Amino acid sequence: METTALPVAGKKVAVVGEKRPESEGSTSQLERLQESAVAAVSALSSHLDSDPDLPGFFGRLSATVAAQTGARRAAFWRLGPRGSMSLQPRPHGFPDSSPIYSARLHFGARGEPAVERLVFQDDIELMKGTAPQLDVIWRKSGIPDIDSSIAAAWQAGERRIGVVAVYDSERGFTSQDLWVLRLIGMAAGMLWQLKESEDELTHTAVRLKDAIAARRVLLNNIAAGGDEARRRFATALHDDSLQLLTAAELQLERLRVESDRGRQKLQFEQLHHTLRRVEDSLRRLLINVSPEPLRLPGDLREAISERLESMRIHSGIEPHIDIRLPEILPQPIQVIVHKNIGEALTNVEKHARATKVMVVSELSDGGVSVRVDDDGTGFVVAESVRVPGHIGLVALRERAQLAGGWCRIRSEPGTGTSVEFWVPMSL
Repeated sequence: METTALPVAGKKVAVVGEKRPESEGSTSQLERLQESAVAAVSALSSHLDSDPDLPGFFGRLSATVAAQTGARRAAFWRLGPRGSMSLQPRPHGFPDSSPIYSARLHFGARGEPAVERLVFQDDIELMKGTAPQLDVIWRKSGIPDIDSSIAAAWQAGERRIGVVAVYDSERGFTSQDLWVLRLIGMAAGMLWQLKESEDELTHTAVRLKDAIAARRVLLNNIAAGGDEARRRFATALHDDSLQLLTAAELQLERLRVESDRGRQKLQFEQLHHTLRRVEDSLRRLLINVSPEPLRLPGDLREAISERLESMRIHSGIEPHIDIRLPEILPQPIQVIVHKNIGEALTNVEKHARATKVMVVSELSDGGVSVRVDDDGTGFVVAESVRVPGHIGLVALRERAQLAGGWCRIRSEPGTGTSVEFWVPMSL
């Protein structure tokens, strides 16, 4: 009996009782191997766009494996925890009553160490058209009706996915069949990884869609919650504090008229002047916090202009505006842009000590880009979170990010401040 060693997918397979034909290693044999390889890979690749469900995928794949190796039956076994093997759905050629569906295979350290050597270390010996050691393993695992078999590693690179096995060849398995099976095992490993990647991408897309929907709800809730809180504050300010202050002014005016002494009259006038200033300040605060919605989808420029004019009257800061936006924008986009510009201008009024401010807005990259620049005193951006009164900048950033956009703040002491943000047209 002659033993020969043949190359199989980069390894060698021992073939006992198979004489080396004269043409072995010749160009014709290499051509046959190449044809088999191309046919196997082409057949496997045909499953890429078919059977999105795994049972159908493995059913078609097992049939292809059997056809390429001349086997009557084929199955994929998935490697699980602790060396256990589970049968993949729809093995080819096995009836529903076959014991293969109840077989329990345990390989590796706690099970059958021979599989590690035979399959994953490519140490199979063919004898009379089969791998006798594998036949014994199948029978011991509860599959008695096996006449012949070969198996190969089902893996992608160094990652072991499982084992692909074919059973019962009428002509007997050859070294070329084993070579093709190992090639199929590697190609099937890549297909499995591709299927896993596609499934993960699909799940990721679903999670991303859900996250976008949740972000929209959160953004609307935040906007609605902020408006409701400001509405309550504005109502309390108008109906309570300002009414009491007005009543106090009227009482003070009566006392002033009734007083004849010059010193008291002067004091009353000073107090009256102070109360008037307090009232003016509270009314400006009322204007700033009142959640006045934009009147029409196309009035964003007018709303920004009114806000800048109000700032000029009360703070003396000279405004410049350059709005290059279409007349009609989605209402949620207008609200976000208007609120963020208002937040930036409020920060300029309160802290910048500026003489000029410029608001520039235009369409950019499928969204609305806005920049608010001032010539004020500036500040250290990294420290702005800890500086009292700069909480509005945090809200500005968060509002843009929740909308799926971004916000950048650039400033240095003595160089003014630039606030730039972008929000997409579709939330």
